[in-house]
Amino acid sequence: MGEVEVRSAGGPLDVGTPRQQVVLAALLVDARRPIAIETLVDRVWGHRPPAHPRPVLYAHLSRIRGLLRQTAVPGGGTAARLERRHAGYVLDVDPERVDLHRFRRLVEQGADRQHDDEAGAAELAEALGLWRGEPLAGLAGEWAAQVRASWHRRRLDAAVRWARTEFRLGRPGAVISAVPDLIAEYPLAEPLEHVLIQALHAAGRSAEALDRYGTVRRRLAEELGAAPGTELQSLYRAVLTGDRTPPTSRPPRPDDPGRGSPTRRSGPDRPAADRPDGGARPRLVP
Repeated sequence: MGEVEVRSAGGPLDVGTPRQQVVLAALLVDARRPIAIETLVDRVWGHRPPAHPRPVLYAHLSRIRGLLRQTAVPGGGTAARLERRHAGYVLDVDPERVDLHRFRRLVEQGADRQHDDEAGAAELAEALGLWRGEPLAGLAGEWAAQVRASWHRRRLDAAVRWARTEFRLGRPGAVISAVPDLIAEYPLAEPLEHVLIQALHAAGRSAEALDRYGTVRRRLAEELGAAPGTELQSLYRAVLTGDRTPPTSRPPRPDDPGRGSPTRRSGPDRPAADRPDGGARPRLVP
């Protein structure tokens, strides 16, 4: 997460050229699992490998092996080592020493704390705190781009889960403080908007919640040509009517008829259940 870095007791080490960093990242993503040479070549060069990729790759692996010898740990020994096995190369390192794997563990633990929201929120917050910027920052290639996209999705899921947990714990202020910055990075993430509007309403800032919904509706119309999903519309109606216990958000279903369909009807002939006001009498005053 962030730039590829290796730290030892003496501080950061030289991780070499961007190409060597891709090799190191390709090993770290699957720490303690063998990776075939062909897989490494594909991750490092994609569809444009050099004429003879194996000697070049072996040179990078040799330099990485030397780099890892410098990762001293208290009591002697090294924190990581690179091994050649029959099935491929294995980077043997404790996953707790790799921020990406720590993130995954903390998120999984936080999600499992179904009956202990306090512990779950703390673990999710710790996971989100490991994010230091764009994953594999500065590294080019299709594989690196796929890894970045995958971990952005995981981060977004973790952020939504954390915000919902904080809201259940009765801490809307924490949601209001943190979520807008996340929305700036993920402007089309409706689940984040949903929990933010919930938090604003719960904090007695219903006018801001309604303004927020209007902003979301305009953004979705401009960017996607779509209206807010049914969950967000239900929350909007609850805020309008002053319901102090608005509906709890849930992940959108693939078959949700309201999500981004360009053929949805509008106007007087639109079904009452599909209209933003749900068929109720007009409320013209905010």
